[in-house]
Amino acid sequence: MVRTASAPRWPLVVMGIALMAAVLSMAVAVLPDRSDVAVGRVAGAPLLRLAAGSSGLSAGDGCPASTGRIPLSGGVHLLVHDGVRRSYRLAVPADYDGRFSYPVVFDFHGFKADAALEDQRSRLGVAGAGRGFVVVTPDALGTPRRWNTMSDPGKADDIGFVDALLTDLASRFCLDGRRVYATGHSNGAEFAAALVCRSDRFAAVAMVSSTFEARCPAGRAPATMAVHGTADPSVPYGGGLVVGSSARVPAALAVIRAYADRYGCNLTPLTARPAAGIVTRSYIGCAAGGEVLFDTVVGGTHLWPASPEARRDPHDSAAGRTFDATGAILDFFTVPGPPNLSPNVAPDGRLVPPRG
Repeated sequence: MVRTASAPRWPLVVMGIALMAAVLSMAVAVLPDRSDVAVGRVAGAPLLRLAAGSSGLSAGDGCPASTGRIPLSGGVHLLVHDGVRRSYRLAVPADYDGRFSYPVVFDFHGFKADAALEDQRSRLGVAGAGRGFVVVTPDALGTPRRWNTMSDPGKADDIGFVDALLTDLASRFCLDGRRVYATGHSNGAEFAAALVCRSDRFAAVAMVSSTFEARCPAGRAPATMAVHGTADPSVPYGGGLVVGSSARVPAALAVIRAYADRYGCNLTPLTARPAAGIVTRSYIGCAAGGEVLFDTVVGGTHLWPASPEARRDPHDSAAGRTFDATGAILDFFTVPGPPNLSPNVAPDGRLVPPRG
């Protein structure tokens, strides 16, 4: 059999190069035309704390072309749960376009308050949306309003309401199920702490003016933060009776240390004084890479630090009037580790000279 010569290879090489160029051109065409947008996360934002469990939302690298229903605009909205119309406030980042998955933070108001007042106090709607978070501020039920922290039967199913609300929002927006967070003030802080233990859809929690003893089931150790004033007259920092209640709470430092112990953290905290009157204690090395962080506001009252009320209150300390607790909370949800920490702060907030 006569062996024939091979055909010249150059035409094939040229065709291959042309095909690759066409594919790359198509890929570039579908990418955002902004150089500051990173695929799979909020534009320009660092990676956020991630939940270990599955939540049923997007896994973080974007969503299908359509998530179903038309996204909602910012403002007040209603959701019917258990036959009851429940209200909530919504704040959406200005650059949201549905192409990439966004983190979510729920902000829960305190006893006798409501979502509008919480939004005014924490300013999380403006600050969070400005940093790329979808912010949800729901209303509790009751007269006066109160979150059903202990899931008492016969009272509002608030855990179920939040779950249904998150599911509904996920059908309208491109949300990252690994980056769902909870915060709140006073009774709202207690509810947020209980919520993240009962739902694996949340990656982290931040409590303000209440260090609530929530006990998560084995295997769950969400990143946990608290902000508490030493002069809080309602939920005593040093432990004691809650104002207007027969309930007695332990000292805030003991509660935070108990969190660190249950979550397998290093029980010797790293400490820092990031601003006058603020002591930060960070327990690191926790299970699943978590962290327990505690910001003590020396002389701070029960008010949300730096809120309009706190700035006007002559009984609040300078730290309570000026500490940006909202920014610190968003930093905690964003930054994976404690910055600039040292061991030279005493438990009461005083700086201690290095030994030797």
